[in-house]
Amino acid sequence: MVRLHGELDIARTPELTTLLRGTCQQTRTAWLIVDLRPVTFLDSTTLRELRTAQERCEQAGKGLRLVYDQPFISRLLALHGATAQFPRHASTNDAWAGRETPPKN
Repeated sequence: MVRLHGELDIARTPELTTLLRGTCQQTRTAWLIVDLRPVTFLDSTTLRELRTAQERCEQAGKGLRLVYDQPFISRLLALHGATAQFPRHASTNDAWAGRETPPKN
């Protein structure tokens, strides 16, 4: 599991790339859970990094699930047509169990 925090924008992209790169190969479970609940801002460059991480996870035979409760993340995902790709999980327990939660608008 990875817990991200603060503002995730283009300035933090290199840090995020380093953090997520290879994480799927290192995880011992079928899922990489990314907890975004402490995030205060997220832009499209971060979304692109999450999509890349998801692709890496799938190539490793695993998956990526997002945990978030902020309406701005729901709106960003909807704007980029990524709601189906990244369904909302309200808690890490829900993400592990695969229980999706409708996005907050």
